[in-house]
Amino acid sequence: MIRFEVPGRPIPAARMTRRGKWTSKQAQRYLAFKEQVGWCARSVCPEPLAGSVAVEVRAWWSGGQHGDADNIAKAVLDGCNGVLWDDDRQVVELHVFLYVGTPQRTEVVAWRAEATAG
Repeated sequence: MIRFEVPGRPIPAARMTRRGKWTSKQAQRYLAFKEQVGWCARSVCPEPLAGSVAVEVRAWWSGGQHGDADNIAKAVLDGCNGVLWDDDRQVVELHVFLYVGTPQRTEVVAWRAEATAG
């Protein structure tokens, strides 16, 4: 089981065009958060997990509107690509919890899943 925390406000995935990636403030915040997730994951996971993976994401924020659970999860999964797993297609189970509170942070737990359907 792998656990890590990303300090600061969770940033949901943003829709971007190629040009918008460089001009949209929301896109820039998302890209920075995604990179921060990757660095935090890298600090606890020396090599990607093989096979099917299950993930739990718990995100806390205070003040303002929060992102949708699916967009928070997407930001975390994208940030973990190539670090916790080779590709987020390996994620077969996902639990996302959103909370209001401080300190703002995102907690991630990942583990090898038992089996996949199919």
